Amino acid sequence: MATRIAQDRKCYGQICPMATALDVVGDRWTLLILRELLGGPARFHELQDGLPGIAKNLLTSRLRRLESDGIVRRVSSHSTVLYALTEQGAAIRPALEELGFWGVRLRRVAPAEHDRSIRAIAMALQSVLVRAGDVLPTERYVIELEIDGEHVEIILGPRPTVTARPSTEADARIRVATATMSDFLLGQSFDKRRFAYVSGDRAARKALLGALGSMAATT
Repeated sequence: MATRIAQDRKCYGQICPMATALDVVGDRWTLLILRELLGGPARFHELQDGLPGIAKNLLTSRLRRLESDGIVRRVSSHSTVLYALTEQGAAIRPALEELGFWGVRLRRVAPAEHDRSIRAIAMALQSVLVRAGDVLPTERYVIELEIDGEHVEIILGPRPTVTARPSTEADARIRVATATMSDFLLGQSFDKRRFAYVSGDRAARKALLGALGSMAATT
């Protein structure tokens, strides 16, 4: 896809695939907008809620630019405008998973001022789980993880996916505190006893905790 570059955009001007990608998504906030949209279509105010600190006019500007680049599109649902990734936009998922997993192992350079959004937790969790390799089950488990009243659906198998939504077909339901998830995703600690079994197939819970536990040792 040929990308149309706006006249006011700062670009690297290099013949380099990485520079080309950064010409499109390298502005501040852009990758985090894509992180939120990888969790599914979202309303403008949902994006604002998931991106504390972004100004309304800046979010509007970033979305318009992503639309003009063919990365984001608008869809209508019950008279509501949603923002969604195009096929080209969704193709960034593996790159963001790699970036997220790399970030898990980095020491923070500045204190966090805001809590993670549930979509950010889902994306970070997927970044970790897709690298669990041989520890992942060959069978498919659907697990609903409740995190302080919010939900993510984990489809656990050879290629896990994590989506910020309640599950309608969960094999098991597990409850955990946000602080526990933050500690794990920051590579600080993992204690399977802090993941409370709620209902469903205990084998599904064991498979998830086994995958998380194996990754805790590598982050």
